[in-house]
Amino acid sequence: MASIVSVEQLKGLASGSTPNTISIPAGQTLHAPGHVIQTQHATMSSQIIVTTTAAYTDILSCSITTLHANSKILIQAVVPNYSNNPNGSIWTNSHYVKLHESGTGIVAAFEHPGPQTSMEFSQVSPILHMTGAKSVGAYTYTVTVKPTTSGDSHYFGRSTDGHNSYTQMIVMEIAQ
Repeated sequence: MASIVSVEQLKGLASGSTPNTISIPAGQTLHAPGHVIQTQHATMSSQIIVTTTAAYTDILSCSITTLHANSKILIQAVVPNYSNNPNGSIWTNSHYVKLHESGTGIVAAFEHPGPQTSMEFSQVSPILHMTGAKSVGAYTYTVTVKPTTSGDSHYFGRSTDGHNSYTQMIVMEIAQ
């Protein structure tokens, strides 16, 4: 039979090897709805140039294996983009971004408009998506992009002032 301990406060010991710390031993789990169970992170390490409007190009993927049934997954990403279009036509320097989940397909889609200009343009496309409850299992999330207009050249992970502007994704399992 399971026991229930009811307390108003937990406090770690003031002395010892880890003072003022409450530790959960390896192999044990603390379930606290709304808290992050685990985090995975991915960073694009090189520049990708996208010019085709015919198909989406994969930019970055990140995988997570959920530990608990009914957890939700929070996906956050930043997609820095530099582009230019010498044509100056409508929707220049704009692009589409899609977030795919393995086995499910597209779970979120965004359009990031650019100005109607033949000049260079730089922007950061944010992605924020929360899934519904998930079964225990492995999930991979992939960011894909494509220009909206022919003639655009989009640079993802371009070097700016000697530093790469990395595309990054954080995937978190959230307890429910």
